[in-house]
Amino acid sequence: MRKTMNYRSFGWAVGIILAVFLAAHLILKGQIREGRRQEEALRQTLVRLQEENTALDAELRQVDTEDYIVNSAMSNYAFMNKDDLRFQFTNPEALYAYTEEELSIMLDEMTDED
Repeated sequence: MRKTMNYRSFGWAVGIILAVFLAAHLILKGQIREGRRQEEALRQTLVRLQEENTALDAELRQVDTEDYIVNSAMSNYAFMNKDDLRFQFTNPEALYAYTEEELSIMLDEMTDED
């Protein structure tokens, strides 16, 4: 005698399989939607960063120009007026010829002579 599956058991099996596939489909659809949302956010960030990079490149090209230095000194530091003479130090550390230790030794030597 052959045993066969009855229609009721078969219907339950098909229903469970469909429910599992539907749940998997909804989960994957939500993940795809979230991925698209993240992609759009990253695209917007990329556009903003590219615009910022373009602005910084333009500013970098102007950094060594006379106008940029004068405007920077006037607006950021209030160091100078339009007609003032300008000095630009490319290595400000060179202004300090001696370290603190060397200065103290020199002062000691100068006071010892007196």
